[in-house]
Formats: sequence, C-alpha cells, structure tokens
Amino acid sequence: MRPGFAQFGLVLPALLLAGLALTLTGCGKVEAPAPHLVLEARGDQCVEPTDVIRRNHMEILMHERDEAKLYGRRNPDHSFVGCVDCHVSPTASRDDPATHFCMACHQFNAVRMDCFQCHTDRPSDAAPPKRSAGLEASIERHLALQADGIETVQEISTR
Repeated sequence: MRPGFAQFGLVLPALLLAGLALTLTGCGKVEAPAPHLVLEARGDQCVEPTDVIRRNHMEILMHERDEAKLYGRRNPDHSFVGCVDCHVSPTASRDDPATHFCMACHQFNAVRMDCFQCHTDRPSDAAPPKRSAGLEASIERHLALQADGIETVQEISTR
C-alpha cells in the first residue's frame, strides 16, 4: 500500500463529517403541526386507523383515483373530497400551512404536495367551485358540437 493512500483514507471521512456539520447548522427548528389541526376532524372516527392513514394515505388516494378514472368506481370512504371535508377547516388557506391540516403535515415531513393545483383546498360546503376560462370555452365548444349532432369524443377530436 502506498503511503499517500492511508492519509487520503482519513481525509475523506473528515471532509464528509465537516460537510454534514455545516449542513446541519443551517437547519432551523422544525415545528410539529399544531395539535388543534390534528384534532380538528369533524367526523366521529377516521375511515382507517390513524397509523394506516399516516403511512398509506397516498397509496389509498392513488388507488381510488385509478378506480374512479379507469373504471368509474368511486368509494366515498376513501375519496379526496371526503378527507378535505372532514379534516380541513372552512377558513383554512393552503398558502398558510399553520391553518391547513394537509399542508401543515406535509410541510413538517418535507413532502411537496401538488394536490390542490386541481382539487379544492377547502371543504365542499365552504369552497366555491373552481372554473377557468379555458374550461368554460371547452364546455361551450363541446355543447356547440353536441348541438351539431357530434356526440363522441373521437368525433370531436377529429374536427
């Protein structure tokens, strides 16, 4: 073994430890979600035990999404709307994680969440329906084509 190799073998771990120490010094204190957000649920009991939901809610929601989109089967017990209706306050804002059940937990666990780019972030009785100008135009076009006697998606897409 060459003499320089032994010195390199000690330097590399020292550099890695120094880098880790510098990285950790820049980390701020992470606050756990406020207890009132966790206890805010409006139902008597969640559809699954708490540990199952914490560990597997994304898989459950993805499975339900696939069932609904591919086969038209909806399970109201595991719907995204059902979760939001029960766990999110009508006054919550996704822009303020301190007030929003989902956002508080996802921020605490450093998980990026993009559900609310399409789905409403408030209970269905509190949130007005979201409609974009593009959606309105698409609906108007679809209705106009239907009035012309074109009814299938394939016929619409070929026009």
